[in-house]
Amino acid sequence: MRGSRRAGSPATAPGRAAARGRRSPQPAGARGLAVAVGVAVTAFLTAGLAACGAEGTDRVTVGLAGAYRTGNWTPVVVEVAAGPADESIAVWAEDPDGQAVRSPPRALEPTAAGTRRARVRIRPGRPAAPLRVDRIAADGRPVAGTTIDPPRALDPAERLIVVVGDLPMANRAARLSVREGRPRVVSVADPSSLGTEGLDFSAADLIVVCGRAVAAVGEAGVPGLAAIDEWVRQGGQLVLVAGKSAGEPSFRTSPAAAWLPGPRGRPGTVDRFVPLRRAGAIETYSHSARPLDRALLDGVEVPLLADSRSLDGVIEAYEGSAPGDLPLVVRSPRGFGTVTWAGIDIDAGGMREWPGTELFLLELLGGPPPSRTAGRTGESAVQGQDLTGQLRVAIDRFAAVTPVPFEIIAGLSILYIAFLYPFDWWLASGGRRDGPAGRARGWVAWLSLPVGVALFAAAAWGIGQRWKGTSWRSSQTDLVDVDTVTGAFRALSLAGIWSPSNDTLTVTAAPSAALPAGHPRLAVSWLAASGRGIGATDATTSHPGLATGDYSATAALDGLDGVPVAAHSSRLFEATWNAVTTAPVVVATLRRAGPGALRGSVENRLPFPLGGCYLVHAGWMWDVGDLAPGGRFEAFSGRSPRSFVAGLTRRTTVKDREVNERWDITNRDPLRILEIAGFHAKVGGSGYTALEAGRLGRYDLSPLLDVDRAVLVGRGPVGTAWRELAAESGAIGDRGADGAALWRIVIPVDGGAP
Repeated sequence: MRGSRRAGSPATAPGRAAARGRRSPQPAGARGLAVAVGVAVTAFLTAGLAACGAEGTDRVTVGLAGAYRTGNWTPVVVEVAAGPADESIAVWAEDPDGQAVRSPPRALEPTAAGTRRARVRIRPGRPAAPLRVDRIAADGRPVAGTTIDPPRALDPAERLIVVVGDLPMANRAARLSVREGRPRVVSVADPSSLGTEGLDFSAADLIVVCGRAVAAVGEAGVPGLAAIDEWVRQGGQLVLVAGKSAGEPSFRTSPAAAWLPGPRGRPGTVDRFVPLRRAGAIETYSHSARPLDRALLDGVEVPLLADSRSLDGVIEAYEGSAPGDLPLVVRSPRGFGTVTWAGIDIDAGGMREWPGTELFLLELLGGPPPSRTAGRTGESAVQGQDLTGQLRVAIDRFAAVTPVPFEIIAGLSILYIAFLYPFDWWLASGGRRDGPAGRARGWVAWLSLPVGVALFAAAAWGIGQRWKGTSWRSSQTDLVDVDTVTGAFRALSLAGIWSPSNDTLTVTAAPSAALPAGHPRLAVSWLAASGRGIGATDATTSHPGLATGDYSATAALDGLDGVPVAAHSSRLFEATWNAVTTAPVVVATLRRAGPGALRGSVENRLPFPLGGCYLVHAGWMWDVGDLAPGGRFEAFSGRSPRSFVAGLTRRTTVKDREVNERWDITNRDPLRILEIAGFHAKVGGSGYTALEAGRLGRYDLSPLLDVDRAVLVGRGPVGTAWRELAAESGAIGDRGADGAALWRIVIPVDGGAP
């Protein structure tokens, strides 16, 4: 979607005003001279405006095909027609406080159409705030700027589904997949137009890729498909519709080939294609009341996967007497996300004519998401707060920093009011009397006001110093995930800093040196709650901060520079990073021995202990306890598992009845909030917490528990090292030991579906 440029033509305003006024008679020669001058001025202004248009911004595309969500990283593609070859582009976006944050400049690169294009990433903090696009010269000096109004941001309740390819029934199926809120479906033909990094897809809830579209774009779509693959491995949910199209040469050489289900640790391959003789499996999977006409099956061929009897994942639909005979729908894990593969090209042939195709696609989308099926009564009660907002409040707490007691504030206010009116007025009124005593009281009245104001100001300052402190304070909590199959790290770090004075900060983050992770990719930004509450990302008005000023992101997005902070106030930051482990974090040999039974062991190879550990798989929880470095847990050692939902929600038995502990929306334990958000769908979603997961929903590992994955959960040290440098105070210090982290290690389980 093209943003609307705010452009004005001030030179025409006086002309319109003169046309409305009374005209005075002019000689014919004067009129001719005026017309000639007007034509010359108009031609000059037209040429000037045309030159400015050539040097300005020609086209700006915000988000995924015009769809974006506040509080999420958003791609902005800027395309210009002309200009110097060494120019770059930077975009300013507002944070929830209304302060402008500048993206790192990105170079303009030539395109096949003869224009030049730059792709930048911003994080909008307000739904209706304008964006400013600057063209930067080689010396770093802005040479031109344009302010645009971006398209409307997604509503917090909207679900964004991105479709790569031609799938008209996706809109109808998406509307059936949610019970509250209207989904937004955006369709694109070329995946390379959406993004080149997984960060560009942060706003997407689900992506549907058609195999025919992958085969059509060829090499041009490789960067976009690689970005989608990165997004999936970091926790995204992907649906791949690729039947006969999976055999195209361009498909087999694209990143999409890795999404075909195969044995653990290896991508799937197509052995051959076989005709689909019967439609019973499709009709049963779709829950369709209308049978599939046999005439529509003519020419429909589906892939027969190699090693189909040892696929990593769950076969949800198949033809034959056993799941491995001819799998048709397979849901498999990929990193921290899942891929649902359908071996039928529903975007081609007679399948587009079958009314049950919409229901088939609905099942591929997962049906109504568990976290969105309950009402939002609790969410409305806290003015749109979600678990992300609750976690933000928990982070905004600092040791030795406490609110001033209300009794002291009220007492000081009453004394100040009493000083201003009864006492000072009594002195001033007595000063108007004659005599030495009256004149003395008059002089005292002149001096009492400034002295009293100074004394009360000093008392307020002293009270603030007593309760707020004079030192920099910090808080931090982390969520660190490790996938033992791919060796992938994924981390979320939330940090807060309390300032005793007015200052500006340079903030950077990096993975902890104690972690065996290499080549990290970071993204550091501000932290704010989602929703429409005060200071949230979807609020209609900004939340003015005590210290205002523009600041910028670093070139690698690993920090912020020039962040203003006011005395006795806090700033909150968020960092996400992913990397690949260079050494095993655990050694595990788990296999299924029946429903609710596991055999094997888990050994901790991390250089630090994990406390309060438990193992989760397929609805069951095993209490592990503490795991020291080198510590080992035997899954079948006489310890009986218990219900995972009962354990996580701390269900208790009262008079022979099981009672869940109600979720406390005032809970201020960051790790407990992360624990619930990390399995939000599994514990009942908003039906249990009365809150949506918000941006924490992307860290929900509930889908992996149903595809032969177990998760070891424990508490350990933080995985992110923050560093803050104040302009006036210098380095604030190492804060790595000030917080704790929730560690979750994803472990494969042998044995297949029960």
